[in-house]
Amino acid sequence: MLVDRIDAVEEAVDADAQDGRTKRTAAGRLLALLDAFTNAGGALTLSELSRYAGLSLTTTHRLVREVLAWGGLQVDDHGRYRLSSKFVELVSASNEGMRLREAALPHLMELHRRIGRTTVHLAIREGASMMYLDALRSYPNYTGESRMGGHLPLHATAAGMVLLAHTSEDFIEEYLSTPLQRFTPYTVVDPVELQDLLATIRAERYFVYPRSMVMDGGGIAAAIVEDGSAVKAVVNAVWLIDQQDPERLTPLVRATANRISRILAGPRPPLHPRTIDFNRRRAGLI
Repeated sequence: MLVDRIDAVEEAVDADAQDGRTKRTAAGRLLALLDAFTNAGGALTLSELSRYAGLSLTTTHRLVREVLAWGGLQVDDHGRYRLSSKFVELVSASNEGMRLREAALPHLMELHRRIGRTTVHLAIREGASMMYLDALRSYPNYTGESRMGGHLPLHATAAGMVLLAHTSEDFIEEYLSTPLQRFTPYTVVDPVELQDLLATIRAERYFVYPRSMVMDGGGIAAAIVEDGSAVKAVVNAVWLIDQQDPERLTPLVRATANRISRILAGPRPPLHPRTIDFNRRRAGLI
């Protein structure tokens, strides 16, 4: 059939574009298209999607049509594509991290209110990176790596250091064996020094890290613990050097992490009857 011949040609083009790497399956090409938004961010043209995904323009156009029809993409008047809210709906319905965010959010908001003039984060580990699940700040339109869903190396922030300290010894050894990026003169990259810091963090379950990412700010992070010992996530607050006192802010951050830990340790509250009714209607049961 003609469609099969077109797909075969597209697969050959994509295989050539990968410089000898293993040919991607249909699912792999679709995932590469979606991953282009993670790597580039924002709205992308068809040509940009093709380049970032490493796909032919023909394949990109076909996949974009299919994802548009499914409702996973939006296109603006300038022909630029962005992910739709359908992905937020999927993640909210099934992702453990989003359920953690729901439990933590009221306490993060209270911490942000009490600290003021700064940013409060909720973060988890994702591989060799720290990922922000939430970011509350006093200023709008921030699009850097500390946005919700942004990633940073574990050794570069207070939150990442707390998460790294509570991984396995094998993981830490492997992580410290790779070249570590230095963002400022105060970013710790020496493996021996990092091992000493991680041992202290394991004992104290919090860390204060000045000027590790920027010269005018620092981070204060405290562990959110589940089942008495497993570190599930961290609460992080940014403080402004020479404007705020980290010794005053640290107890607030630690208390917030402890409150969230107690919530996670307790039984889940029962769902409201209206929530149950809504879920059943969404599932087509009534």
